Amino acid sequence: AFKCSPDSFVIDYFKKILNAQDKPYLILQLDEHDSKVGYETRVEAAVRSFQNHHSSRKAARSATHTIWPIPLKTKDIFDKTLILPNWDPIVCNLMAANLKRTGIDARCLDETQPNIRKSLRYNSGQCLPLNIIAQEFIDYVENCEINPAQTALWIPAAEIACNIKLYPYHIKNILNAYGNGMQNAGVYIGGLSMSEISMKLPVNNYFAYMFGGMIRKSGCKIRPYERRKGETDRVIAQNISILTNAFLGNRTKEDAVAKVVSNFESIEIVKNTEFKPRPKVAIFGDLYARDNHVFNQELISFIEDNGGEVITTPYSDYLKMISRPYVRKWLIEGHYLNALSSKALMSTLKRKEIIYYRYFERILKEPLAEFDQSAEAILSQYNVRIENTGESMDNLLKIYYIKKHYPDVALFVQASPAFCCPALITEAMAAEIEQNTGTPVISVTYDGTGGNKNDVIIPYLKYPRRKSFGDRPRMRSNSDR
Repeated sequence: AFKCSPDSFVIDYFKKILNAQDKPYLILQLDEHDSKVGYETRVEAAVRSFQNHHSSRKAARSATHTIWPIPLKTKDIFDKTLILPNWDPIVCNLMAANLKRTGIDARCLDETQPNIRKSLRYNSGQCLPLNIIAQEFIDYVENCEINPAQTALWIPAAEIACNIKLYPYHIKNILNAYGNGMQNAGVYIGGLSMSEISMKLPVNNYFAYMFGGMIRKSGCKIRPYERRKGETDRVIAQNISILTNAFLGNRTKEDAVAKVVSNFESIEIVKNTEFKPRPKVAIFGDLYARDNHVFNQELISFIEDNGGEVITTPYSDYLKMISRPYVRKWLIEGHYLNALSSKALMSTLKRKEIIYYRYFERILKEPLAEFDQSAEAILSQYNVRIENTGESMDNLLKIYYIKKHYPDVALFVQASPAFCCPALITEAMAAEIEQNTGTPVISVTYDGTGGNKNDVIIPYLKYPRRKSFGDRPRMRSNSDR
């Protein structure tokens, strides 16, 4: 009965295949609450329908559309406008600048609440970001009056246990069904590093993830204590422009980072004696929801307006956090190229990252985070193995390291879209997470319909119940169970 996201993909294509062949079918959704009478009636009706269809000897008709559209190849995107989903308005614009430097006309989608609501008409239980991306792509191309045949939507390839691999095919089917020329638009599947486009992009994109994350992190550190309200956001906008210029090749990255940090340092903040410390609230969760201020209804601002100080995790830290378990998994599974390229890239980036971070350290007042704990030991607290890859595993690693680096964190907030399976699994582990860390977890689910979803956080900010287990998260041994 629950709208299972994987099932929604399968059922959708099951219907398409059977309808294309003009064949009857039956879909049963079972739960423990209904009596068997209703199911028996439906099965009996279906059997009669199948018999009638068989008796009619009706010939199957040929399919009128392709179920699995073929995505574009890399060579095909250089003469097109490549449009990126805008899951993080800072990072994605820096990535677009990197692509522009390689000669590609890259742009980012515009995320708005009306677009999010419009996208729901395409949703029958699939991951909500999929429908949002499709709707925003249609609106962007039409509003900018671009020839759809000269556009391509970039979708990241995925090697984790998630439905992301189905995104490009499902989105292409949405575009085909929409028509109006959108059936001629392309969908391009590329790696997050974009190494298949240019060998310079993996390094530049990594620093786009790092710098974008550091801008957000620095803003969260300063904004609650700024003397003139709105100044931090003004500086952030200025800093994004500076970094964009650097990624376009108009100034060095180090010079840009130095200027960015100098701008942050110019913000006047109130003295320590003028305020009491705010409870620290760490945001984690789905990639699309976590740093997307439109989709998550200005989650950071909401927490700050209600007395909290937000902890965010740059995507570069997330990559380092999960790189070890994924490299090991890829080696076990025989994906040697993935493992070796990932390991080599992280080693190459480390020296430069240290140089750049020294600037941000002046703002953040904390050393460069290390992610050197055994993933097996962390996951074993929840009876999870590294083979159980996916966002649920990633969430457990994020929670552990947030607690390690911020032992005084008062609340974990998981931001996720509706129909996100990993989010539901993490939510089901909330009590055990709190038992292990001493910090409560609240899940906020955004379904695209509006309403104040973030209101559920307020009681946790007004009446915190965090327990203290010392400066480090408590690692339970098997004898504790």
